[in-house]
Amino acid sequence: MKRVLVCLTLFAVTSATVSIANAAAPADVSKAVGATELAAAAKTKAENLGKAVVDEASFGRAIESKAIARDGGVIACVAQALAEHNDGEATGINATGLRDAALVLSKTKTLADATVALKSVNDALSGKGAKSEKDHLWNKLVNMHRMMEEMELQGGTLRRVLKRPRRLESYSENAAVLVVLGLAMEADTHEVKDQSLLPKWTMWSKEYHQAMSGLNTAIKAGDGDKAKSIFDASEKHCVTCHTEFRD
Repeated sequence: MKRVLVCLTLFAVTSATVSIANAAAPADVSKAVGATELAAAAKTKAENLGKAVVDEASFGRAIESKAIARDGGVIACVAQALAEHNDGEATGINATGLRDAALVLSKTKTLADATVALKSVNDALSGKGAKSEKDHLWNKLVNMHRMMEEMELQGGTLRRVLKRPRRLESYSENAAVLVVLGLAMEADTHEVKDQSLLPKWTMWSKEYHQAMSGLNTAIKAGDGDKAKSIFDASEKHCVTCHTEFRD
C-alpha cells in the first residue's frame, strides 16, 4: 500500500510539473513581440467590443458574426502573452485578470453578461481587479475557428496597408496579434487527426509565428519592402498548411 501511495504521489507531482511546463507559450514571448504593441492590441479590441454592447441590436450582430467569441479569445491570448512577457507589468495591465475576464466575455450569450464581463476587461486594462495564476494552457485560450477568422481579418488589414505603406509603424499591433495567435496555433493540435502529421503542424505553426515576429519587427522599423516580402511569403505558407489540414 505504501508503495502504491508513493507511486501515486510521484505521478501527481510529475503530472503537475508537466501541466505547468506545457502551460507556457511554445516560444519566449519577450523575444517574439513587444509588450507595448500587445497592450495596444488588447485596448483596441476592448474598444471595438464596447461598440458591441451599446444595445441589443449591436450585441445581436456581434453574436451573429462571432465577434464576441473571437475578440474575447484574442484578448485572452494577448493577455497571456503579457502575463509571460518580461515587460508585461510595465504596461500597467493586470494581465492574468484580463485573460480571465476575456475568457468569460468570449462565452457570454446575453447583453447583460457581456456588459459585466467587458467592464472586468476594462478594469484589468487599467490594472484593477483580482489577479490569478500566471500559468494557463495556450490551447485553451481561443477557439481554433475564431482564431483563423481573426488571422484572416488581420491579414486583410495588413495586405491593404502593405500595398501602399503609410504610417506603417501604427500597424505593429496588428502583426503582434498574429504573433500570439501563431503561438496558440502551435499549442492547439486538436485539428491534427492523423498523428503522423503532427510534426508538420508544429513546424508550420512555428514558422508562422516566427515569420509574424519578423513582420512585426519590420513594421515597427517602417521597412515596407521587408514587411511585404515576409507577409507575401507567409500567405503562401498558409495556403500550403490549409491544403494539408483543412481542404
